[in-house]
Amino acid sequence: MDYPSPSSILPTTGFVEEEGFSGGLSSSGSSKALETSKPYYTKRPHRKSRTGCRNCKRRKVKCDEARPTCRPCSLRGETCDYRPPPFSSTSQTSSTSLEKRPTHGVSVVTEPLFIPPERDEVDMRLLWFYTTTTYKSLSPSSGKELSIDNALTVKIVEHAFSNPFLMNCVLSFASMHLQHLGQEGAADIPRNKSLVYRVKAFEGYRKAVERADPATFPALVVGSLLLCGLTTQMFRGEEATPLYILDWLIMWRGVGSMVFTTRIRRTHKSGLEVLFFRPAIDMDLAAQYIPINLLFMVASVTDDDDIDFPAIDAYHTNLKYLGSLYAELRNSGFHPILHLRVSSILSRLSLQFINVARKRQPRALIIVAYFLAFLKFVKNIWWLSDIGDGEIQSISKFLGPAYDDLLRVPLATVGVTDYKAVARILLEDPSWEPPEGYPRGPDGSRRLVWPHDNGVELHYDPVTDNFTYHQGTEEVW
Repeated sequence: MDYPSPSSILPTTGFVEEEGFSGGLSSSGSSKALETSKPYYTKRPHRKSRTGCRNCKRRKVKCDEARPTCRPCSLRGETCDYRPPPFSSTSQTSSTSLEKRPTHGVSVVTEPLFIPPERDEVDMRLLWFYTTTTYKSLSPSSGKELSIDNALTVKIVEHAFSNPFLMNCVLSFASMHLQHLGQEGAADIPRNKSLVYRVKAFEGYRKAVERADPATFPALVVGSLLLCGLTTQMFRGEEATPLYILDWLIMWRGVGSMVFTTRIRRTHKSGLEVLFFRPAIDMDLAAQYIPINLLFMVASVTDDDDIDFPAIDAYHTNLKYLGSLYAELRNSGFHPILHLRVSSILSRLSLQFINVARKRQPRALIIVAYFLAFLKFVKNIWWLSDIGDGEIQSISKFLGPAYDDLLRVPLATVGVTDYKAVARILLEDPSWEPPEGYPRGPDGSRRLVWPHDNGVELHYDPVTDNFTYHQGTEEVW
């Protein structure tokens, strides 16, 4: 399916005489001669052609869209040009083709009709690309839930026009996505302009944090999520940095810090809160699904002189987070809740555990490798799904052959793309089949939750604008 033409975001106003038209003709003979050679005629009001040839669009002439040659081009003896415009894909089966959104009753599709004074055509094309394509890669629920789509395509854009740093985050992310897809339109985005978006996004975000204006809090929270996506560029191509995952985890903790700092009341009232909903975790149940080899690995930390000993509680907590993924996969298969858990799991890792991992402690790195293997289940989130293999191999190379046995499962998933094959490797069950149905009770509903730095899960109460501990008896603030 072809994308809509980006040129359609620019309005056409008034009626323009065609070049070479000189008014009325003195005789019917001269009129007939003109018609058979080079037909020039004034533009009359008509329904705009969206799929006409480029010659007619350039001359602002109504195209009858006949194939292979339309009538105006045939009369003029020209070669009809039906090449797709930038940002288009002519393949009907391409994975980058624009998919139809669910109607949810009534579906309203709008396109920008003007270019704001502070923006140029490239900006608006990228914004169009974000609202039609890129937004889908920011949530596993996009395209399935109207509230999520509204937050991603409407609310974020509204805040972006009011907060330039967020607009630069959006444009930079859309530009990176376009380059990742390798589409024709990517060549129309100058590399230096993409870098400018990126630099302005980080610099503007830093300044907005320093100002701490409550009016910008919703934009700051969303901007922190987009920056996590932007920094994945460090996993790819010339910018690839081995073990960058350890620094990237700090970015995810930054999202949590921003949520707590802004107190989220403004975000909760802005329509963006749905982006932070995720399933609560039954930690006792999750503990039952932790891989036994990892339990023995952590249980070996018994000596006070062991550098991991002060972080033993953090190890246990984060192993339970890993166990929650195993429990979901084993009991529910490839349900959307699994995708939601996987896409948000890195934001749950405690700050103490992340700091131990950044010290290159082998036990922590091995657990991180297991989390990376689960990222294969979020293929629709392109900036997450393609970083696992490289980082697992980087961890293995850093630790050396002595740890190959503990890394056996994550390493076995490298290069494997089939969901079922990956699941069988992780579960170490070659006969496993996804369960039918979805056996989940009322506690599967999603709520606004976020882990504290110590790993304790907190729930947001919009009445008090506070996060409370899981038991709901003690306030954090």
